[in-house]
Amino acid sequence: MKEFHSFRLDEVNQCLWQRRDTGNDGRTRLTPKSFAVLRYLVEHAGRLVTQDELLNGLWPDTFVQPEVLKSHVLEIRHALGDDAKNPQFIETLPRRGYQFIAPVREASTPIEFAAELPSRKLVGRSTQIGELRNFWQRALGNQRQIVFITGEPGIGKTSLVDEFLQRAATDRATMFFARGQCVEGYGGKEAYYPILEALRQLCQGSQGESVVQILATQAPTWLVQFPALVNSKQREMLQREIRGVTQERMLREIGEALETITAERPSLLVLEDLQWVDLCTVDLISALARRRAPSKLMLIGTYRPVDVTLVGHPLKAVKQDLLVHQLCREIALEPLREVEVSEYLANESTTLAAPEGLAGLIYRQTEGNPLFMVAAIQHMIDRGLIALENGTWQIKVPLDRIDLEAPESLRQMIELQIEGLSEEEQRALEIGSATGRLFTTAVRAMAANTDPESFENLCESLSRRHQIVRSAGTQEFPDGTTSARYEFVHALYREVIYHRLSPGRRAKIHLNVGGRLEALYAQRPGEAARELAEHFEQGGDWLRAIKYLQVVADTAGRRFEPRQAADILEHALNLVKKLPEGEHAEHEISILKKLAKIYVSWVRKATGR
Repeated sequence: MKEFHSFRLDEVNQCLWQRRDTGNDGRTRLTPKSFAVLRYLVEHAGRLVTQDELLNGLWPDTFVQPEVLKSHVLEIRHALGDDAKNPQFIETLPRRGYQFIAPVREASTPIEFAAELPSRKLVGRSTQIGELRNFWQRALGNQRQIVFITGEPGIGKTSLVDEFLQRAATDRATMFFARGQCVEGYGGKEAYYPILEALRQLCQGSQGESVVQILATQAPTWLVQFPALVNSKQREMLQREIRGVTQERMLREIGEALETITAERPSLLVLEDLQWVDLCTVDLISALARRRAPSKLMLIGTYRPVDVTLVGHPLKAVKQDLLVHQLCREIALEPLREVEVSEYLANESTTLAAPEGLAGLIYRQTEGNPLFMVAAIQHMIDRGLIALENGTWQIKVPLDRIDLEAPESLRQMIELQIEGLSEEEQRALEIGSATGRLFTTAVRAMAANTDPESFENLCESLSRRHQIVRSAGTQEFPDGTTSARYEFVHALYREVIYHRLSPGRRAKIHLNVGGRLEALYAQRPGEAARELAEHFEQGGDWLRAIKYLQVVADTAGRRFEPRQAADILEHALNLVKKLPEGEHAEHEISILKKLAKIYVSWVRKATGR
């Protein structure tokens, strides 16, 4: 993490932190491109960076007018409080470029828990924050911690994690932090998917070189999963080294590697939406929890209990066993109480209390679900029933005249929010919803035949207004293209928007997105096979869906998870039935041969032959 004057450049969260006299750091968010411009200038501080260098570095293979660059520099100056005529940070060299002139240093503030950091939005979770704080302190004392945060959709699991992360370390430079998310849908069962996503973040972070070196030395079976991080000679050497390895070796390697990583710096891993977790990741969580060696590791997993309690869910039995042996902790989030709804309303205003009866009304409508609560309040504001005027809540009509049955569900509330957006914003969200909770603007814009910058501006506008989506960093594709990423603030928003689409339009969007992804990953299709299979299946292109499902199955096989490979191939076999009769035999035989090899290996292993 870089530091200059009172500012710190947070590359993990893509924002600026500024020290204040009160002792609490203030956060300033920039648009993804503006943040990228600032980071580039800071990384090359003390020298001239020409306009061409910036444009080529941040917009490769894309024609961008210099005026766009100027607008991003203007936004950065506004965030820093910099004056172009008398600059302290960015000096403009006319017709040449820019130079970052402030002294830059590596931040080295020790880890500390910001116990008194105020939160205006999160209420009713002080006990849970305290529990997480205690678990983190134990992790800092070399006692590994596995923590599950559970609760219904909209209960605030992600909000609690975000608040804890903000408090857990005032400076991320002294710790390793990464986040992985399980993905809904058949293709989301790729082995170790959320762990690989988290490891990729560590490898691409500011201390990525040291992480890659640790993996190369202690976990080559994991490093080989990231071909872009090694050269061809290293890749060949790794391929030779991992021949004949087993899943057990993969678990042992990553356990040892994480112990080495945590010996250098305390590490915090967050795995979200474990209700969609794959079997291999469950095995890994179990293995990490059962290791005896000291470790400054804290792993937080979030999930919906209603989905994990289903018969046969891989996480159910493992979590219960870990709890029995006191190898994990669980924080179960309950709905807010009426007094906490009242506290939320008070925090939003400058007065000490909300009007009498308002908190009770909202509580009855939402039953204390935080997401429902926020939506209900906004809904009443939009209808002119209540208002926040000059920092004070005002009730515009008698409480007994407010219809308690409207809206009846969050879906209706979300529909109303969506209808209040412009047609362009609605279309952008519909296209974004075809992927899941996360989406990249470059892929969606091309799939919609829309200018990428205009598409990104629409999403950024929604994010700044805290409507439906929020910024989620950037993503780089194999061809060098870098794109801004956004995520729906809750999975339910994405679900409502996605199901607004007609079946025909939905299939067309999936096909367009799949086609764009296929082009971006033409050199390394295996890295996007899961997504490609999902899009082409949803789009009705059975042939290409079958093709990429087989690629996903092959990947699962290489990761020594034959059960997953067999399940995926069985699914592909069902899709073969949808092909024209003349095309059945060829693809059916190919898949059956692969299944036969898996079943034969199972029999041999079971019989010891």
